[in-house]
Amino acid sequence: MYEKQYPNEGAVLFNQPEEKNSYGPMAEQVLKEAIFQFQRKKLMEQIDEALASGNKPLFFKLSAQYNDLLKQYGA
Repeated sequence: MYEKQYPNEGAVLFNQPEEKNSYGPMAEQVLKEAIFQFQRKKLMEQIDEALASGNKPLFFKLSAQYNDLLKQYGA
């Protein structure tokens, strides 16, 4: 019965015209920054663990990934 009363509830509406002052680019930048910070933090934790366990090959691999991440995001 509920579905009959509100058939479009929760529907995502696409192809709607964007307003002139759209927040899209700002939201995209916030998401990129959040993803970068998450990936950076995760790699730093893994690097710390590799250092603590004395795993040199893993440390070098993760360090290379960290440097690539910094280059990718221009940090």
